[in-house]
Amino acid sequence: MSRAPAAGPTGYRRGLRAVVAGGAVSAFGTQMTVLALPWLVLETTGSAARTSLVLLAQVLPIALFGLLGGEVLQRLGARRTMLVSDGTRGVLIAAVPLLYGTGALSFPVLLALVAAAGLAAVPYAASQRLLAGELAGDDQRALTRAHGLIDTVYNSAGFGGPMLAGLLIAVIGAERVLWLDAATFAVSFVVLLGCVPARAGRAAAGGTRPRGVLAGIRHMRADPFLGRTMASTIAGGFVLRFLAICLPLLAFHRYGGDAAVGGLLLAGTGAGMLAGSFLAVLVSRRLGPAPMIAVAMVFQALPLWLLALPAPPVVPLTAVVLSGAAMGFSNAPYFAILTARVPAALQPKVLQAVMTLSTVAGPLGLLAAGVVIDRAGWSRRCSAWPRSSPPRR
Repeated sequence: MSRAPAAGPTGYRRGLRAVVAGGAVSAFGTQMTVLALPWLVLETTGSAARTSLVLLAQVLPIALFGLLGGEVLQRLGARRTMLVSDGTRGVLIAAVPLLYGTGALSFPVLLALVAAAGLAAVPYAASQRLLAGELAGDDQRALTRAHGLIDTVYNSAGFGGPMLAGLLIAVIGAERVLWLDAATFAVSFVVLLGCVPARAGRAAAGGTRPRGVLAGIRHMRADPFLGRTMASTIAGGFVLRFLAICLPLLAFHRYGGDAAVGGLLLAGTGAGMLAGSFLAVLVSRRLGPAPMIAVAMVFQALPLWLLALPAPPVVPLTAVVLSGAAMGFSNAPYFAILTARVPAALQPKVLQAVMTLSTVAGPLGLLAAGVVIDRAGWSRRCSAWPRSSPPRR
């Protein structure tokens, strides 16, 4: 089915810019909350166990209720889902410093607020991509640019949001940072409400809605191409978190326990993904999504072979930057093809299924990494490699 831009050339461009801008503000708020909430717990209780519970409450809803987000998105429509998510999270996050300031914030109440905010965030990313795809129209290059802008926003927030939160916490404290976080959701709400056409991102008519929480997964399994991409999405989320364990291990054993090298390697992946997503926006004007993905697939894996070489830190750093750039570069064309290939009625559940599976695969990669590394004896092998810098005394 052909999709026309929702509000004509001028309206849909303005709406698309609003979706990206509102998502940017909301994403930075989310990333600041990731640091500010546990920091507040550490400052007030000093308990690492309670801090870990707060972190768990932030991410557990996507694992437990991720697929249900497709039902919400299908019933409300993309625009309304984003508005409800931003509005709900703004109120819930604002309640934390408000109750804290009045002395009424018990730990169970904090966990309930954090879990509720995490639940409200479940369908947001899929609804943003769905709405951006509708506003961009049918052209796959335009779809690639739209998804590339969203990726650039998320990667920028993931890379810079925690750093900004850390600086602000040092200056004004975690409590006031949470007020700022709540304000970012309010700003996003106003931008979306005022700039995205009301007729964009509407829910499908009741008779055309696919039934069942697993409808998105069933559709991907029935389509050979989408089935393979679903497997690669799960594998990609798994491997990315696997690397998050391997890179510090590499720095510890090969480079004399130098934490700075470990930090650089992890930051290199994030910086590469940010650069890759921005490059995808530029390249999409000349290349279609299929050749972009083909190039990205090669460079995701190929540079990682450099990690096996006992070389100076610049070599593994170059490897992870290039691989991260390929990951960031591949995401936008993948979602462009997905958006164009999946029937409109199924898009909410398919996109939400992709988001959920890729998110859940990450923690599984973290859990598996330590076991695989120990059983394969990689730690001992790393220790036997020549070190490129002397151990710290």
